[in-house]
Amino acid sequence: MVMADIDPGENFMESLAFMFEMAHLHEDALREYDELELCYLETVNMGGKRREFGGLDHGDDQAALLIPGNKSLTQIVQDDSFREFEFRQYLFACQSKLLFKLNRPFEVASRGYSFVISFSKVLALHESILPFCMREVWVITACLALVNATNSQYKEGTATPEIEREFYRLQGDLYSLCRVKFLRLAYLIGYGTEIERSPVNSSASLSMLPWPKPAVWPLVPDEAASEMILQENPRVKHFGIQRKPLPLEPTALIREANRRRASLSAGNTSEMFDGKLGFADGSGSDASLKTSPSSKAQAISMSRTYSTPGNFEGSIDRPMRLAEIFVAAEHALKQTISNPDLLKTLSSIQDIEQKYMDLTKGAADNYHRSWWKRHGVVLDGEIAAVCFKRGNFDLAAKSYEKVCALYAGEGWQDLLAEVLPNLAECQKILNDQAGYLTSIVRLLSLDKGLFSVKERQAFQSEVVSLAHSEMKHPVPLDVSSLITFSGNPGPPLELCDGDPGTLSVTVWSGFPDEITLDSLTLTLMATYNADEGGKLRSSSATVLKSGRNTITFPLPPQKPGSYVLGVLTGHIGHLTFRSHSFSKAGPADSDDFMSYEKTTRPVLKVSKPRPLVDLSAAISSALLINEAQWIGIIAQPINYSLKGAVMHIDTGPGLKIEESHSIEMETYINAAQISTDMANSGDARKDVM
Repeated sequence: MVMADIDPGENFMESLAFMFEMAHLHEDALREYDELELCYLETVNMGGKRREFGGLDHGDDQAALLIPGNKSLTQIVQDDSFREFEFRQYLFACQSKLLFKLNRPFEVASRGYSFVISFSKVLALHESILPFCMREVWVITACLALVNATNSQYKEGTATPEIEREFYRLQGDLYSLCRVKFLRLAYLIGYGTEIERSPVNSSASLSMLPWPKPAVWPLVPDEAASEMILQENPRVKHFGIQRKPLPLEPTALIREANRRRASLSAGNTSEMFDGKLGFADGSGSDASLKTSPSSKAQAISMSRTYSTPGNFEGSIDRPMRLAEIFVAAEHALKQTISNPDLLKTLSSIQDIEQKYMDLTKGAADNYHRSWWKRHGVVLDGEIAAVCFKRGNFDLAAKSYEKVCALYAGEGWQDLLAEVLPNLAECQKILNDQAGYLTSIVRLLSLDKGLFSVKERQAFQSEVVSLAHSEMKHPVPLDVSSLITFSGNPGPPLELCDGDPGTLSVTVWSGFPDEITLDSLTLTLMATYNADEGGKLRSSSATVLKSGRNTITFPLPPQKPGSYVLGVLTGHIGHLTFRSHSFSKAGPADSDDFMSYEKTTRPVLKVSKPRPLVDLSAAISSALLINEAQWIGIIAQPINYSLKGAVMHIDTGPGLKIEESHSIEMETYINAAQISTDMANSGDARKDVM
């Protein structure tokens, strides 16, 4: 950064602003300070002699955004120029003091967040001359100072709802920025991987942050000793799910640190992981780390503690290993950080995790009260991860439920697959059988590629195991996303009032393996009203294979009307399941059970009573009283098949036909031919009497 000579006009504006402030003309004073800032920024970007930037005094790592008297103006002026580091903070502190007097804390937060972002970029330009990680430490202290000051000055209900929500959004942004910078410091000293967090939430913002870029990366002090323990204990999720954590650039840190060592170019990653590691017991060659991929993964996940004596082989000719980088960074940070509270926070994993939790909760709470409620829900996943680690499963489950609802609503199945197993594990520990089974069904309903076949089979085994165990309270489980159904392609089945029949239904199963349903019932719904039709029940246990199944139900007589498929219910052991609200159907030749049927098609039409046959006399003659006689009747179907039907004739009062003379309808012969045959022969045919 090029520093210009001091402008006398700037001195005049600063004096004028001070006089306005003494006269309690705060608006005028603020205007002068704003103009002074603009003039300074224009001057500082002009060519001129290079001047001292500042930021090298003890305590400069702590932001002085809200302390105008931190350094007097005479201290800031040196060699006829302003040191940018102190002067820009001094100007902002003067502006903030006036804004607070004008009761405008929202504007302090708004200006403050923009200032932190812009000044952080300025610090990055001078990072090579500043103390190690001063940029990160300054941003943390600046964000916390702004949050605390504006929160204490802000009074709810004094601004419009829009301004109020925007204020809380800014608070959430300040907490989030502070949180990410703090987590970066935790990674630099080797504690980052021990913080329980949701990788789908933290990794993206953290991996985009650059590592520090000092002129020379700090080395391990001679007096420091380290015990390096090779350990890799990835926590296996419920159902045996193993997920690789998203990379947080440990190899990039190794390259960056070694590239910035004196007289050493960019290190070779394989060399960094090879060679002898110093152990507390003095074993070197026996503990050498090979360059196999698994060994490299172990080195990345290495944690370190302190003991004596240590053996770092601190030659400048050898690239630093990851554990050495952690120790060197921690010792350098102790020289940078002047705030004893921050030093104490970074001294142990317990303190780091608690601070991380406080910052995350602060960001989430403010986002929930602002426009950005979804940001708050995402951060709830971070809170849930820490709560789970601490054994607070009830709070963890509540947070995970909100996160899963957001991911499911947005269709983010990859993220849902990361979080949902954690929710299921909490529910199982809490003995929430209904919630646990619902989560398993949701896991099975996700895209098949998100889990291995073995993992999906573990989900199904859990459902079957629970269903056949002693359940204190029967769980009505909704499986609409897993077991789906529709009528077969083609026209609906047509029956008349009182006719029985059989109905074929296509059922798709999303289970990875065959599953036995102890009972299966399907409800018919009338299309013209909300009345429930008959229930179709399978006569025995039904085995559903994965994919498409065709099931035939006996159909009892139904009332006249048009019917669609309604609710599918059944039992698996003691578990009651149901699928309703919609039917899903795939193409006739496909097993795609997740394709939605655009419209619900009728599967059954029952007609009102109507003539099924036309009766006419084949032989017409006078009847004799009290004498048995033969008559001829022609029965002709009317657009309806009577094959296999049994016809009974009711003659009405005064005429009786013996019941034993019921007629089986087998064939249809032209009426004229029947009349001729009957005239030529007195014998009755099987289908005409």
